[in-house]
Amino acid sequence: MKFIWVILLCAALFFVYRYSLLLGIILSVVLVLYGIYHYLPQIYRYKGRVYFNEGNYAAAKRMFKKAVDTGHAKGDIRMEYSYILLRTGDIEEAEQIVNNMLCYKIKPEYRGRAIIQRCMCYYKRGNIDEAIEDGMELFNEGYRSIMLYGMLGFFKILKDPMSQETFDFCMEAYDYADDDRDICDNLLICYYNRGEYEKAKEISDQILEKSPKFVEAWYHGAQIDYKLGNYAEALEKLEKIGECHRSFMTTIPEKDVEALTEEVKKKLSDTDK
Repeated sequence: MKFIWVILLCAALFFVYRYSLLLGIILSVVLVLYGIYHYLPQIYRYKGRVYFNEGNYAAAKRMFKKAVDTGHAKGDIRMEYSYILLRTGDIEEAEQIVNNMLCYKIKPEYRGRAIIQRCMCYYKRGNIDEAIEDGMELFNEGYRSIMLYGMLGFFKILKDPMSQETFDFCMEAYDYADDDRDICDNLLICYYNRGEYEKAKEISDQILEKSPKFVEAWYHGAQIDYKLGNYAEALEKLEKIGECHRSFMTTIPEKDVEALTEEVKKKLSDTDK
């Protein structure tokens, strides 16, 4: 459809230029200005993504704010902005954006993602029960996505880590997307909590093969190696955490990393004696 409009526009420009050079120039300028106006949110979004991938979250936030402030940014841009606000700890603003979106009739995929973002805001404010309730309501409506499975699995582990319901849900999520890092991480935590360390390690190794840059992957891998007595391997994984990006969304506190590192080093020291 867009291709047809491009053809029609080119044809119109051709005939206008044939009729009057001045009118053709004026129309061209108008079209260029309209194009800049129309695509300005996308331009800001592109710049924001570049900054985000570089780890410059403050600059990414500024760019996405400019995109949203144009007044005609689409839902996916608003969702990205909300996510970046969560990464930088601006919970109230992130929640306000998704709540504003949910006040209007929006596409089902945007609605689902907006509710997921709101659940993350609830979680970060310490309202884990509300986060699970809101997420499960969306799930029970029939909505399915990798993000929803990963988020709910994580919440259920926090709420009731040893329950069969939590394990079954994480298994269902793994069947849905066995290559997603968060879903895999949730399942290996379930195995770890059940004392099934070999199964946990199998999944952990699959995640770590991709050399991820999120703290949880290396920390949980180190936990598993520690339980299996692989202290040297555990220490190597813990040292990898220094190369990872930390944000407001990181779930492993630095003090936990330091505590496990001390335990591992002590075990290695005792082994050498």
